[in-house]
Amino acid sequence: MTVLSKPEAGDLDYDPLDPAVKHEPYPYYVELRRNEPVKWLPGLQAWGVARYDDIDMLLKDGRTFSSGQFWPALLGEYDPVPEEPPMISMDPPGHMQLRRIANKAFVPSKVNGLKDRTYEIANSLIDDILAKHGPEGEFDFAWEFTALYPVTVVAEVLGVPTERRAEFKYWVDDVLSAANRAAYGPEKLRKIEESSKRMRDFFEDLYDERIQNLGDDLLSTFIQTEVDGQKLTRNQVLSMACLLLIGGVETTTNLLGTTLIELNRHRDVFDRVLADHGLIPAVLEEVLRYNPPVQIIFRHTTAEVEIAGTTIPAGAAVMPILASANRDESKFDNPEIFDIDRKIEVPLMSFGQGPHFCLGNYLSRMEAKSALEVVFSRFSLIEPVSDDVHWLDSYFARGPHVLPVRFKVR
Repeated sequence: MTVLSKPEAGDLDYDPLDPAVKHEPYPYYVELRRNEPVKWLPGLQAWGVARYDDIDMLLKDGRTFSSGQFWPALLGEYDPVPEEPPMISMDPPGHMQLRRIANKAFVPSKVNGLKDRTYEIANSLIDDILAKHGPEGEFDFAWEFTALYPVTVVAEVLGVPTERRAEFKYWVDDVLSAANRAAYGPEKLRKIEESSKRMRDFFEDLYDERIQNLGDDLLSTFIQTEVDGQKLTRNQVLSMACLLLIGGVETTTNLLGTTLIELNRHRDVFDRVLADHGLIPAVLEEVLRYNPPVQIIFRHTTAEVEIAGTTIPAGAAVMPILASANRDESKFDNPEIFDIDRKIEVPLMSFGQGPHFCLGNYLSRMEAKSALEVVFSRFSLIEPVSDDVHWLDSYFARGPHVLPVRFKVR
């Protein structure tokens, strides 16, 4: 594993595709907010936007900053359902019609109904880990716990057989890696294409099975629900299913892994949380602010617009840097300090803002809280083996690719 040092002053020319930036982007965000709040990024052919107020404005202005090209920009030709734009890549009013359907699965009352099951899933995964590794030793927290836990929850929400959950995680990782497709050779691109096809084929088969045997799962809800008197088409259902699998897996997986990393880096906080599990929600909120699982999203301008004194032409790609907004000095006191006692007075950008505010934000928070309560109850020791972190090779998603930990059961 290559260990990258923190950048020094004078080396902070922000390029999101630079491995050094992917490893430790936050000093670059400070420089952007201070000197280049809107910056042209030639590697992505997009304008990066770094300050909170500018990002808040553009995310809430869906008329000027369209989401229509978000998914194509992210996945390109590796979209599992290219015939149908997903909800995340639609502008109102069509977006709102589909959102009302999906919202049925994510309202707090519905999500709270899953709470007991999340504890059961977390405990079952830890049972598997102990059966494999014994009462103490080492295991990969990223792949043996944080990857399997949310994918199992989402699988149940969608009515997907959990026996194939490991496959789902590989598919999601490969499909999301298409964001870096310009840097990959033929072998990696073939792997991405294969995972995209497998995801599509899986949901095609599941659709055929559900249409004959409707249940109370979300996929059945998509099949049965009508929008303005019309049912969703087959491709609309497939698109929604793929989007929810991708979104529901990656965010919580990365949030859990990053939380353990940040607790290990801030041992005084770790000790407090181990002694009082009631602090877990505050820890999660601070991790979402300080080192969020989604760093960047895409919008495209529908007209020429000025942001922070910079004119951006119509039809341009714009990248709101959500993680930079969460450390904006004008909104957060001592933003570079990890502080679980801080009073947050403005909305975090971790799940976006405006019409595309993430539907799954409540589910992700609830899942993460349940998982950490179980982990800290079952283990008397759990900590990363090394302070060096192998982060995902991604400019928009952030979390550990692997996370070897030492553990000991209580």
